[in-house]
Amino acid sequence: MSFSATECARVRESISAQLDGELREHELDSLEMHVSVCPACSAWAEEVQDLTHRLREAQLAEPAIGFALPRRRRTRASAPVALVAAAAASFVAVLSASHSLGLGSGQPARSSDVSPQVSAPVLTGLEEQRLGLDSLPARSPAGVVLRPFRAL
Repeated sequence: MSFSATECARVRESISAQLDGELREHELDSLEMHVSVCPACSAWAEEVQDLTHRLREAQLAEPAIGFALPRRRRTRASAPVALVAAAAASFVAVLSASHSLGLGSGQPARSSDVSPQVSAPVLTGLEEQRLGLDSLPARSPAGVVLRPFRAL
């Protein structure tokens, strides 16, 4: 009998869940049926069960050096204040966006109310070199890549 790779992958995930006691009864029945007829999954299940058993029975090792995480100093009032500040900032952002789009008034936005788009600043040769843009192909204002002319 042949099984798809996807089905075997699901069964292998279920084997892991079964070892952790996370499978329901009907899932366990389906798993046992697949493992009983699929030699690859059966072998894999035996390996994983053996490895899991050895890991759970192994003694814990003490680290050679001691370490401790630094304690975070946090006052009780800092979390609510931060939440209120974030909510206020979100409210202001939504309010200003709706106002600039004309959603706050009963009238639709006019094209004269919309500010023209500002183009990006022009970079100097030194700035392009520092940013690594000097190796990119040049583009025209319309976005077309300009290639240097090569004589044949």
